[in-house]
Order: sequence, then C-alpha cells, then structure tokens
Amino acid sequence: MAKKAKRSKRVVNEIPDDMLPQNIVNFGEHVVKDKNIYIAQSVYKQIHKFTKDKTENESGGVLLGNVIEEFGKTNIIIRGFIEAKYCEGTPTTLKFTHETWEYIHSEAAKKYPKYKILGWIHTHPDFGIFLSEYDKFIHENFFKEDDQIAYVVDPIQKIEGFYFWINGKIEKCKGFFVFDKVGTEITVSDKIEENDTDAPAGFPTLAKILIGALSGAVVLLLILCLSLNGKVSNLQTQMNTLVDSANQSLSYMSMQISSLYSEIEDLKERVTALEPPETSEENAEDTEPVGEVSGGSEEEDENGQEEDLTTSAEPTTAGSGEETNGNE
Repeated sequence: MAKKAKRSKRVVNEIPDDMLPQNIVNFGEHVVKDKNIYIAQSVYKQIHKFTKDKTENESGGVLLGNVIEEFGKTNIIIRGFIEAKYCEGTPTTLKFTHETWEYIHSEAAKKYPKYKILGWIHTHPDFGIFLSEYDKFIHENFFKEDDQIAYVVDPIQKIEGFYFWINGKIEKCKGFFVFDKVGTEITVSDKIEENDTDAPAGFPTLAKILIGALSGAVVLLLILCLSLNGKVSNLQTQMNTLVDSANQSLSYMSMQISSLYSEIEDLKERVTALEPPETSEENAEDTEPVGEVSGGSEEEDENGQEEDLTTSAEPTTAGSGEETNGNE
C-alpha cells in the first residue's frame, strides 16, 4: 500500500509537457504582451550557480524546452540549460565557436532529446541588463525564431532580465515565472531588475567617470545655451524697438508729406485767384479797329500837314505878290 501511495504522489507531481505549470511564482511585473516565459526552478538555480563566479569575462549557454499555445498566448517553457563550452569571452563580448555548437548539439541530443533550443543566456559582469549591438547581432542571426529568447544575468549586481521577439522587434520582458512540481516549495528570491529600459543599469568605475564628465559638459552646454538665449532675447527686443521707432518715423514723415501736399494745393488755389481774367474774342475785335483808326489819323495828320503846308504856302505867295504889287 505504501508503494502505491508513493507512486500516486509521483504521478500527481509530474508536469506534462503540454500543460502549463501550476506551481509558479511571478518575478517582476505582469506581462501584458502575448507571450509568457516560464523557467523551471532547478534550471534557474543551475544558471545562477554557473554565473556566480563569472565576474571578469562574459560567459553563457543555451536554453532548452518547449512552447505551449494556450489562452491566446505563446508560453515559452524553459526546462534545460547547456553551458557554452569552448566559447571566446571578453569583458564585453561572447563568441560561440564551432566547437561550442558541436558540444551544445551533442549534449542536447543526450540530455534533452525531446526539447528544442529556445534561446541563449549570457552574463554582463557589472554592466547591468541590456542587449548591446553585438548581442542583438547574435540574437538576430542565431536565435531569430519568433519563440526564441535571450536571458541576461549580471552576477555582480545580482540582476537579470529576459528579452523576446514582439512584432519583429526585440523587447525586454517585464516579468517571468519560476515553476516547479505541484507541492514543491519555490525558494529562489526575486532579483529581477526593476528598471524597464534597455540602457545599462550599472557601469565600471571608468564608465561612471566618463558619464560624470559628460554630464558636466551637458550642464555647461545648457548654461551656455541659456546665456545665448538671453542675449538673443535682448537682441530681439532691441530689434523690435528699432522697428517700432522706424515705423513711427515713417508714419510721421507720411503725415508731413500729406501736410505739404495740402499746403501746395492751397497755394495753387490762391495763385489762381490772384491771376486776372482772360480777354474774350469780342474785346480782341474791338481793340483792332481802334488801331486802324489811329493809323488813319496818322495818315490824315500827314495829309493835313501837307494841306496845311500847301495852304500856308499859298498865302505867302499871295502876300509876296501883294507886296510886289505894292512895291509896284
């Protein structure tokens, strides 16, 4: 009877691959996208044990499991982890070599034959949680399927985060689930990064110094911009004042010109009033006969003078004759 009870308990605790986990703990925020990520507690602990001492160069591996489409969502269930041996790591990069892929495929065939590669995991020692351009290149070329993910762990700052494909773009997942068999206590703690940006959460000392210097430069540029803005504002005020003054001067000159035009018109009217009226044609005709009469008078005067001369000559002659006769 005891054996039967034990078998019955084992059956209850088994998690079928086509069923969503029931014993789960939510890490981070509620995911509103059409995807959820589940990771087995044993795999979660295995990964953190593997990354704990990886504090100098980047290291990583691959994630294996299956995908369940249910309730209108794609549920990515992580059930296994394989270390990426023979990889080439630096403090900022991780390269999967041919030997690495051969090892991964060999281990996957032996340990997880019914599961597929769901994505990869790599560390960022003291660099925070984000995907660099190099990381995105790896994800876009080797893990480009719609249900493949990236998992980033910073073993120094003790933060982590998942990234998945949403509408053809790589986005950060705000939360995920750690699961285990029903009745098994989930003892891992929630250390997921609360910042939802893709910017690094932490940097080494040199990077922090550079950021401080850049921040100071930005502040100085801001002060300079504010100073220039004040000068530009003053110049704008002076220009507006000059424009207003010019407009007033033009308005005054226009009034003066208008006044001068009025005075000129008034003077024209006065001059017109002082000019004598023009002589009519009748007056001109009356004037012409008067000239002729005067001309005739002159002729008559000349004739009269001749007559007078003649008349006066005659008496003289007569007188002379009389005198002669008298003498006689």
